[in-house]
Amino acid sequence: MRGGGGGARVTGAPGKAENMSRAGFVSSLSETVPARALNIAEPPNLTDPDSTIQKVKDDDPTLIDLNWNNIKNISEEKFEHLFNALPENTHLETLSLSNVGMTDNSAIKLAEALERNATLRVVNVETNFINPPVIVKFIKSLLATKTIEEFRCSNQRLQVLGNKIEMDVTGLVDQNPTLLRLGLHLDYNDARHRVAGHLQRNIDRIRLSRVGATNS
Repeated sequence: MRGGGGGARVTGAPGKAENMSRAGFVSSLSETVPARALNIAEPPNLTDPDSTIQKVKDDDPTLIDLNWNNIKNISEEKFEHLFNALPENTHLETLSLSNVGMTDNSAIKLAEALERNATLRVVNVETNFINPPVIVKFIKSLLATKTIEEFRCSNQRLQVLGNKIEMDVTGLVDQNPTLLRLGLHLDYNDARHRVAGHLQRNIDRIRLSRVGATNS
């Protein structure tokens, strides 16, 4: 297990603006520290990739949450089959691919699939081997359909994104009116504060629209 990098993970959450913890994370401990980092034993993930790929292909209405977290030795071919099926799927809302050994080649295919899927709301690709330019491609892909509300991509092979990448991410997040939570370590204060502020504005706007709908 690779340890988390420095800086802060930017995230949004309903309610009041979040406080900065002693660890430097914007969020609560339970949201930012995986169970493995706390030495809590995780049960093995018994999800069968092949059968769930078929369900995604079949647009199975019972498959709303797909969790492949911590499954080892998933081939690039299986990733490709899954990602090729995503654009036509209209039921899957949560896709969890944390700690599955995903590299840039597979990640790029996922980013391309996200540009064509209008149903997913939550995507988690934390703790993989995705390089910073592909992280930017992911954030850019969220602008295509503007349906994803939570995207998590922290704890990759390269912990430090660099100023240019962080500014690219910031600019893309500024254009996104639907993203509410972003799991990503940002080292630079300007990028971190701008992203956190934008996410909070998105949250506030959605909350106000719901209150207005309830009162109408």
